[in-house]
Amino acid sequence: MLLTELLNGFTTVMSNPTAMLWCLAGVSMGTLIGVLPGLGPITGIALLLPLTFQMEQLSALILLMSIYLGTMYGGRISSILINVPGDGGAIVTTFEGYPMARKGKAGYALTLSAVSSFIGGLVGFLGMIFLTSILAELALIFGPAEYFSLILFTLIAACGLTNKKPLKPIIATLLGLLIATIGTDPITGTQRLTFGIVELWDGINIAVVGIGLFGISETLIRLEEKVSNKKGEKLTFSSLFPKVSEVFSNFWAMVRGSVIGFVIGVLPGTGALLATFMSYNIEKKLSKTPEKFGTGVSQGLSGPEAANNASVGGALIPTFALGIPGSAATAVLLGGLMMVGLQPGPLLFENSSDIVWASFAGFFIANILLLILNTAFVPAFAIIIQKAEAYLIPFIAAFCFIGVYMINQRVFDIGIMLVFGILGYFMRKTNFPLAPFFFAFILGPMLEENLRGAILTSTGDFTIFFTKPISLSFIVITFLVLIMPYRAKMKRKKDIK
Repeated sequence: MLLTELLNGFTTVMSNPTAMLWCLAGVSMGTLIGVLPGLGPITGIALLLPLTFQMEQLSALILLMSIYLGTMYGGRISSILINVPGDGGAIVTTFEGYPMARKGKAGYALTLSAVSSFIGGLVGFLGMIFLTSILAELALIFGPAEYFSLILFTLIAACGLTNKKPLKPIIATLLGLLIATIGTDPITGTQRLTFGIVELWDGINIAVVGIGLFGISETLIRLEEKVSNKKGEKLTFSSLFPKVSEVFSNFWAMVRGSVIGFVIGVLPGTGALLATFMSYNIEKKLSKTPEKFGTGVSQGLSGPEAANNASVGGALIPTFALGIPGSAATAVLLGGLMMVGLQPGPLLFENSSDIVWASFAGFFIANILLLILNTAFVPAFAIIIQKAEAYLIPFIAAFCFIGVYMINQRVFDIGIMLVFGILGYFMRKTNFPLAPFFFAFILGPMLEENLRGAILTSTGDFTIFFTKPISLSFIVITFLVLIMPYRAKMKRKKDIK
């Protein structure tokens, strides 16, 4: 039955030239928007949403989904080439992708990223087809207590506590959580750490912090070191076309990342950022040489990239089946569906099953188009970045300033970006990791919201976190992760004796 519906969906899309053109336009525009820092899928869908007002339902839905998928692809390009993430989901890409580019492996990194994204998108597509009803029900099991325990575990795992020096990641995480409290208290409405500055009442924009922390700090590091590709490995023509065996040597990392991304994507409100960080941490834990992570390890790129795009398919499941957005981007997409006359929820598959299955087929076609476009333009991206190396410092700086100003059209945001750029510079110079800090900043509000929500629903009973099986499981895993470095330290002492 499912395969018959899917086959009919492919027939509908392939026989509709207009829908195919909008699919191509969506992936192209989405990729370009994804490259720009601070925009990402949310802004991309919102900016292009007016295009759908006069379109037929199928073309409108395929366009929105193609833009969503395209922005997820596009965000990795600037992350790999100039260390400026296009959106939150592309932040993890900078950890290994950019070091690979600095070593003269930009072509390999871009190709590996494109293939990983395709595998992730494929897993997301298959999950949408076969697991929509099952996983949509599973997502409803997660309440505030379960979300709090999951986020707590993710934050601890992001610290990399298996390292020999866990203190600096912990400090960075706590600092990120502190800054995340700036703004209006979501429950009482009181101002916290705003110091009377009206612009801080709504908190600090995630993109502003991310661009400053990664982009501006990168320009400062480059100004200080005056590093160019001439001092590193020279980019060769052969490096632009990596061997198939090199790319697929990371196949299992792609599969693991895809599964993680899809499952996390199904949980409402989580999105790609949590999925990519969890995938990165798992790959680091499984690696025989975790100390090399951060220097250009391919598994640290392929896993999160697959998770990034698999989360798209996962996030669309509760959006279609329950009318509950799986991420912030799908919340905008949900509004787009309603504007074109489609009502997401259980009745969507009964009243508009032909359009839904055709849109699933369009999702798969968009994934293939993105793989072709992105691998075809790898040489162009890599060569441009090599030729423009001498001009990258002003280019990155301009990219950051323009991207930040475009978010809210406020000069104040540029000042905030510079503050976090300087903070990021000193953190990098003193070996404080940026990732745990930024991750804590992003997940801090969600952690607080679910903590307070769980306590309110239990009328102040903290045992709610230990009486729910899923929450208890995450707490136990978190505890085990916390004691791992101490066990390793004791083992090293015994070995020395």
